[in-house]
Amino acid sequence: MGDWRAYRSAKTSEQIETIRTEASARLYAPERMALRFFLFENFLVPSLKAQSDRNFICLILTSERMPQIYRRQLETICARTPNLELLVSDAPTVHEALWPRILQLNTLAGHPLVQFRVDDDDCLSSDYVHKLRGFMNPLGDLLPVGYSRSNGLVLTRYGDEKVTSVYKAHQPFNSIGTAIRVHGERTIFSFGHSALQRRFAAITDNSEMGYISIKMEGHDSLRVSFESPHVKSSHSLIDKVTAETLLARGFPFLRDAQG
Repeated sequence: MGDWRAYRSAKTSEQIETIRTEASARLYAPERMALRFFLFENFLVPSLKAQSDRNFICLILTSERMPQIYRRQLETICARTPNLELLVSDAPTVHEALWPRILQLNTLAGHPLVQFRVDDDDCLSSDYVHKLRGFMNPLGDLLPVGYSRSNGLVLTRYGDEKVTSVYKAHQPFNSIGTAIRVHGERTIFSFGHSALQRRFAAITDNSEMGYISIKMEGHDSLRVSFESPHVKSSHSLIDKVTAETLLARGFPFLRDAQG
């Protein structure tokens, strides 16, 4: 239970458990897992391996309800990939699952570390960590402070569509790469990402494309459609040449992705 849309109506522990049980069957369906692992291995993992600044840890969080066949697959990927640390938890919320390990890391560092968030099917530009550190370090001990790389690419393919649509998006404090440095027993998942800039001092980094977001059928997000007012105001459809130029500039590691 984090900011997944399915949990927004849950009020009691019984309702949460019902959602978890129903969701498990759907989330761990073989067809869905095949797609999620493909995106994880061909988008997110390459983007983390390609970071120009390699001084970071990415906690890969999954549920203890994940079937063993997929857990072993995830263990193999994390074991062979620097900077990835697998965390399997039965905690009821993302915050509770992450906090014990983040507390250990904060204690080792002697101060609260900067935390960023990213989903398993998203992708960060190769300079993401470098840019994040460049903005956060000069602020010294300022707490709390948030960060967002607001410009990115959104790739969509819904239903039986044969062609992928590519959009340039400007969405400050979207979920991809949003970061915070905060005191106390709090994590990046203690807050709604879109509200960080209203609650705390915050940096909006409007430099080039910082992320790729992939949207398709079955995702836990609103459909990207120009019929939606928020899409019209924040997304612009781009042609193939422009898309390839932007991909080559910020995401050159995707040239090696298959499919």
